[in-house]
Amino acid sequence: MKKSILITRAVVGLTGILQIVLGILFWTGHALSFVSFHMWLGILFVLALWTLAVLCARSGAPAGVVIAAFVWGVVILGFGLMQVRILPGPSHWIVRVLHLLFGIAGMGVAGAMTARTRASKGGSAGFNERGLGAPRTA
Repeated sequence: MKKSILITRAVVGLTGILQIVLGILFWTGHALSFVSFHMWLGILFVLALWTLAVLCARSGAPAGVVIAAFVWGVVILGFGLMQVRILPGPSHWIVRVLHLLFGIAGMGVAGAMTARTRASKGGSAGFNERGLGAPRTA
């Protein structure tokens, strides 16, 4: 289970970073032909977040953080798919900033959930201090 958690956490992190890079490119007027890819990558991000939530729940993560991950995934997905219709015009930058913050918060939820899973296992569960799953040395 720990390997599945680590791989899924890596998918969340990598897709999240790619989303941020693409978002910055879009804000600067570049790579606009990749908007559809950005949307599909966002869906993958949310699916990975939900998968991580299931894996962490099965490994003993507190219910609150697991529920938060599911709810936050719905918020990210809904807001991301609807953002072009929200507050169109010169104030749309507010929606863009919120979209960015929601995604970053999703990455934070994934990290917190992984940490809480480790903590629920008494700090072990095969994770080291960096969360990479390498054996600990005393």
